Amino acid sequence: MSTEERGAMRTLLEDSERNLAVVENGELRRYELLLAGTTVGTLDFRILGPRRVLGHTEISAEHRGRGLGTALIKAILDDLIAAEVRITNYCPAVERFLDGHPEYVVVLDPSHPSIQRGSNPLQQLIHTQHSRLRELAAAAEDPSIDRFDRRRIADQFTAIAAQHAAAVADVLLAASRTSSSAYAAALLANLKEFEQALRVLKGHAYGDARFLDLDTAETWREAERLLAAHETHETKVVSDLEQLHGADGAADLARALAKRQWSSPTRPHPNSPHAGVAGRIARHLWRLADSTWDELEGRGLPTEPAEHENRHSAVSHYLFGTPDDQ
Repeated sequence: MSTEERGAMRTLLEDSERNLAVVENGELRRYELLLAGTTVGTLDFRILGPRRVLGHTEISAEHRGRGLGTALIKAILDDLIAAEVRITNYCPAVERFLDGHPEYVVVLDPSHPSIQRGSNPLQQLIHTQHSRLRELAAAAEDPSIDRFDRRRIADQFTAIAAQHAAAVADVLLAASRTSSSAYAAALLANLKEFEQALRVLKGHAYGDARFLDLDTAETWREAERLLAAHETHETKVVSDLEQLHGADGAADLARALAKRQWSSPTRPHPNSPHAGVAGRIARHLWRLADSTWDELEGRGLPTEPAEHENRHSAVSHYLFGTPDDQ
């Protein structure tokens, strides 16, 4: 591993065989993955005393699926471990890497815990919802799937994503007003951008004249970029809420978030109020309007999971509609 210094840039990895390099850009506070000298991936960070806080990993859409994200994360963690620097992680991609490479968990700072998505129902719920949205997005862009089916899948993606965004505004943003204002503000801004991207996606699929000239692949790339950023912002807010409310409070929030999602609007409404009483009233009215249009269109939407009687053992039965253990 090279440690060549170039001003504010420091090289962590040079792979001449794959024409790859990973550098630390101290000025922009991010790590950069270079392919043939062009930046194709980034992971932002903050420095807090002796540790680093890892934020959001992003690989450009045309270079995904080639293991470049793994190469970026591995080079970063190798460098941090060698320098004996510990991290607090807010990046879902880094967490997935740590899950598959447990030998790297030594980089985590035990006094400032990272996200632990599987340890409680709230983290588990948002992880499951985002995983489902990523699966739908991948299927909607798969050329091997029939065009009609891809459009149906894209419609499900926009519906579920719109419901999730509305539920997050109703439950998580309302709960975080007193505990994580900075993170909540970033999440709120992202929600509005994400809903606008969903509106463009749906309009493009249904022949809206305003969006017909847009490139389909580019439209999906923007939606997926905002979804990835949303997961990062949402994870930060959830981590704060868990620390504030404890395990029982997090379980109550998970239950409220799941219930609210199924009673939220099925279409994006980026220009409507998102916060406060005005936001709740707007979402209620849009839910009534959206339900009417869904019925008229015969729109096939996912159904609400059943609530199981045995709720004392695992809230996941309720959240995900899974069979009772007994």
